[in-house]
Amino acid sequence: MSLPAHDPRAEQLTAPRQVRATPAYQEQPGRIRAVFLDAGLTLIYSDLPLAERISAIASERGFPLSPQAVAAAMPLAQADLFKAHRDDPDLWSSDDRVHQLWLGFYRSALHYTGIDGASLLAGHCADALYAEFNAPGAWKLYHDVLPTLEALHHEGYIIGVISDWSSNLPAGVLLPLGIGSHVNFMVVSTIVRHAKPGRDLYREALARAGAAPHEAVHVGDNYINDILGARGAGIRGIFLDRDNRHTAPLDCPRITTLAELPHLLARLPEVR
Repeated sequence: MSLPAHDPRAEQLTAPRQVRATPAYQEQPGRIRAVFLDAGLTLIYSDLPLAERISAIASERGFPLSPQAVAAAMPLAQADLFKAHRDDPDLWSSDDRVHQLWLGFYRSALHYTGIDGASLLAGHCADALYAEFNAPGAWKLYHDVLPTLEALHHEGYIIGVISDWSSNLPAGVLLPLGIGSHVNFMVVSTIVRHAKPGRDLYREALARAGAAPHEAVHVGDNYINDILGARGAGIRGIFLDRDNRHTAPLDCPRITTLAELPHLLARLPEVR
C-alpha cells in the first residue's frame, strides 16, 4: 500500500527491512535489545475535545446539541466501537476499513444523542469529525516522549513503533512531531495488513529488529491489544498507565510515565 504522503523518511521507516543495533548497545546476557511502543495514548494524544467538537459541528448544521448530551452518549458509542473490534480484529488492517470504523463511531455517538445515525446530517458531521482528527496538528506528543526516546537511543536500543492506525501515521502524524531521528522503524496495521492483538504485527516488528521475542519489550496503554497481543508473540509487555487508574496487581510491569522506562529496562531481568 502506498503512503498518503511521499515522504522518503516514512517509506524508509515502514519498509520491511531488518535494522541493526547501534554501536552504543552493550551486549549483556538477558539484556533487552529492542523496545517497541504503541502510538495512540502512548506517544501521542489529541487535545481536541470530542464531545465539544461533535456538539459544535452538529449545531453548525442546524441541530443544537449540548456537549453534556454528547458526553452522556459517548460510553454507548465507545461500547459499540469495542464490540466492532472484538467481533472483527482485522478492522484495522486497511485504510478503508479504518475510515469506515471511525465514521461509524461518530454516527453512533450522534445516534445516542437522538440524531438519526443514518441521516444525511449524521453523515456530514461524521465526515467533518474524521477530517478534523486527521488534520495536521490534531495530535501532539506527550512531554515525556522525546526525552525517553533520546535516552533509549543513546543506550543503543532498537526502537520501533507498533500501531493500529491508518497509513497516514508515519508521514502525517509522527514524523512532523520530530521522532524520526530516534525511531528505527514503524509497523502500522494498515500498511502490513495485520492488526493487534494478533501476533503477526508483533512478529513483523521482531523480524525488523532482528530480535528474538525474549530480547524485546512492548510498551502500550491497552492491556488486551498491547500486553496480551505482545505476549502472544512471546514479547514481554509493559503497561503504560498514564492516569494511574489500574492500581490492582497486574501480571506485567506497570509504569505511569515513559520517563520510568529506561530505568525499568536496566533492571528488567530482575522484574517478573
